[in-house]
Amino acid sequence: MDLKTILAEIKPLQQQAQDSHSNKPIYDGVKVRKTFVKILDNYCRKNSDGKRGLILDPETEKSIELICQYYNREPELEKDGYSFSKGLWLMGNFGSGKTQILKAYRDLHKMKGVTVGFQSCVDMNMRFLKKDEFTNQIARFDGIKTFSNKFDTVERIFDDLGEEETTVLDYGNKVCVMAHIISERYKGLKSGCKTHVSTNLTRKQISDIYGGRIESRINEMFNIINLGSKIDSPDYRKQ
Repeated sequence: MDLKTILAEIKPLQQQAQDSHSNKPIYDGVKVRKTFVKILDNYCRKNSDGKRGLILDPETEKSIELICQYYNREPELEKDGYSFSKGLWLMGNFGSGKTQILKAYRDLHKMKGVTVGFQSCVDMNMRFLKKDEFTNQIARFDGIKTFSNKFDTVERIFDDLGEEETTVLDYGNKVCVMAHIISERYKGLKSGCKTHVSTNLTRKQISDIYGGRIESRINEMFNIINLGSKIDSPDYRKQ
């Protein structure tokens, strides 16, 4: 079942009268969760060639609940110490469903005509290093300026932080592209520049690879959600 079929089965969500910046739910919470789970189940089936659907372990259930609260601006989210002004930081082991969950979050927004950007961190490096076909010069920071713009009004998801080459050469100088992007977007945090990240890396690995400054900003920029955080957490890609 493809995404269009799933969405067609769900009645359009009825937006309430509250302003989108209020802390009252925007949509019917039950319908939000039903839609999110169906979209996520569809991604799981596609990625496994139809062999399995969504598997609901406790961490996945908690993650779905938190992200639906976040999307729907439900006050319970803030009562649990999370914030609507921060982005989402999904971290944990390989194959725990982080990418699919963020894609489902993106698709919920798509239903109401709102764009949420979805880029891989590998793609950010490729954009930085892309050569102009006429001058043969690499794009450098011009290639990523859309994504590192501190005034960016588009929510952006950066998938698989740590999968990219963490440094690239720029005229002999080493540049960490994702560290630059996160640092620049951090500057716009208070003006509404919202960033979401998925990663398999631990906090210590983030500090070792991207520097202590980036690691120290995680709590300020993101709501941290663990998926597959236990040593014996399953890799659903292998099932």
